[in-house]
Amino acid sequence: MSDPRALDNAVERSPQVRRFWRDFCVATGLSADTPYQAWYFGDSSELAHELVELVLHGPKRATAGLSEFNDQNPRVKPVSGGYSVLTERDGTPRAVIRSTVLERRPFAEVDAAFAWDEGEGDRTLADWKEGHRRFFTRELAPLGRLFDEHMLVDLERFELLYPFEAALNPVDCGPRLVPCLLPGAMSASATLQTRYYAREHDFGVVFEAGRMVDIADFLARFDPSRDGVWVAVQGGQVLGTIVIDGGSTGDPASAQLRWFIVADALRGSGLGRRMMQAAMDFSRAGYARVELGTFHGLHAARHLYETFGFRKVIERRSTQWGPEVLEQHWEWTA
Repeated sequence: MSDPRALDNAVERSPQVRRFWRDFCVATGLSADTPYQAWYFGDSSELAHELVELVLHGPKRATAGLSEFNDQNPRVKPVSGGYSVLTERDGTPRAVIRSTVLERRPFAEVDAAFAWDEGEGDRTLADWKEGHRRFFTRELAPLGRLFDEHMLVDLERFELLYPFEAALNPVDCGPRLVPCLLPGAMSASATLQTRYYAREHDFGVVFEAGRMVDIADFLARFDPSRDGVWVAVQGGQVLGTIVIDGGSTGDPASAQLRWFIVADALRGSGLGRRMMQAAMDFSRAGYARVELGTFHGLHAARHLYETFGFRKVIERRSTQWGPEVLEQHWEWTA
């Protein structure tokens, strides 16, 4: 095979790229030493620009590449949960994304759901296959090889994290679950919780004060190596949160599930289940036990907790939030 570096679309960590990454890290509490990749889409300046614009201002939340080329080029091979700085072909940084789902399939087995998420052309599977046949054929041509539909492709789904304004405003791809501590997200979560519990359960300022104190404490000690945050966004608004807090129990093998809230407009949409799935996938990879506190009467949440393997271990009367409730403690164990 010819030199695989000809197929490498990674870019150098220029001062501009490093500054872009550092600004993102400072704003989100992520260590600047966190590994990341830097690369551009496609095989031309025009295509690189078109596709990064579709990430920032359109529905593109997926990408695909030939598996054998990725295996030869670790600088661009997708990493589960990994961060990337997306650039123009000249290395100008434009966005930070994070991989959420990776699959490897024969080209012939790519489905319509992935084509839709890739967000290019008319978003149909037929259009996706035609465009990617052309692209992969171009990639293989310098090696004197022909494309065939049995070749393996890496299918990567991702979420846009930065710039924050673009991350909060997904275009034509539904509400998104952003795996990142976006600035202002937990303040918005406190507001969502306070309004919901005031309306539905007569909680008031005592509850609000407690939530704000707890969230402030979490933000002050946030450590993304142990803590997970997922933020539901659409139309410039935070519409839900869920958190795995690994620093609150005093036991490195256990964590708390906290601040699970979904805005009224998205209840019944399946987003809550997606949020629980993300949180529990994270938990299974790092914890033997997860606990949560709730109270009797939150039936939809209880159903989700039971579905994901939680069991109620304690129930007692409490007035810590104002009105008397049956406070509950639930646990999940690996």
